[in-house]
Amino acid sequence: MKTTSALAFGFIAASVATPLRYNVYEAASVGCGIPHKSGFNSNPDSHTISSGGRSRTYAVRVPDGYNDDTFKPRKVIFDFHGRNGSPENQYKNSQYDKYDAGKEYLVVYPAGVDAAWQGAPYAVQGVDDVLFVKDLLKRMREQYCVDDNHVYASGKSNGGGFVDTLACSDEGGEFAAFAMAAAALYDDTSKERCSKRRAILEAHGGNDDTIKYGGGPTNSGGVSPNVADWVTWWAERDGFAAGAAETTQHSGYETVTYKGDGGKPVVQHYKIFDLGHCWPSSTGDNSDGSRSYCKDHSLDFTPAVLDFFSQWDLSSAPKQI
Repeated sequence: MKTTSALAFGFIAASVATPLRYNVYEAASVGCGIPHKSGFNSNPDSHTISSGGRSRTYAVRVPDGYNDDTFKPRKVIFDFHGRNGSPENQYKNSQYDKYDAGKEYLVVYPAGVDAAWQGAPYAVQGVDDVLFVKDLLKRMREQYCVDDNHVYASGKSNGGGFVDTLACSDEGGEFAAFAMAAAALYDDTSKERCSKRRAILEAHGGNDDTIKYGGGPTNSGGVSPNVADWVTWWAERDGFAAGAAETTQHSGYETVTYKGDGGKPVVQHYKIFDLGHCWPSSTGDNSDGSRSYCKDHSLDFTPAVLDFFSQWDLSSAPKQI
């Protein structure tokens, strides 16, 4: 990441004065200069770390041409699979490398213990996935050329719910923005459960029978909130007044947006009226595309995520007050 010495010093000083702020400009990623094979890589011999006393695995999608300049800092997305999913499944679901903007990212696909994530009622008790993310981000910085100012998190279902849990944690301060599809929000059931300010994007099907849009008990145990209420909570956490949302109608879905300075979306939500529990796709060629309840193709969510991420970096992300 390119920055002047004065700018770097300014952020270091701010970090010392305010311990809760992460010092993302502290040093260049030590992984710069190390070559990596492009494409989707999940070899456990090189993609396993120890975290919380457990061996944890992950996969990485390395951009084409990465080795043409191994000192070029790369933007990073951590992308979390749903319950009973896998890194490969989520890679085929979000399909970031299908889009020109997504081809430039290092995309990390962590694997949940027993294919589940912290915060859900069915997650393995005692597993600290927030710590796993902290350890894995450290590993990425050690092995790859990471642009610390542009690190993001996304996920589907249980993975999306964990992205929300991550956003509500101190470790979420290392991420510039967060995106979720069909988020299973077991861990965020009232406005008071979280006090962070974050840039948040979510898409949810109006016909989701797994995590119902209106909230309530789920078939997997636990209770999820009304999604519209949850969106409002995030807006209030980010300092927006009631009634500040802009709602836009589209063919098959609506968008609710809370805009900050310059009209930049801080909290944005897509409700796809006839969609089920899916990562929205306009073509249906992703992992969810074969599901009978994923046949609504009115929204292509991945480019919407990439556009949302492109508007945020860590230096401009919502700040704690």
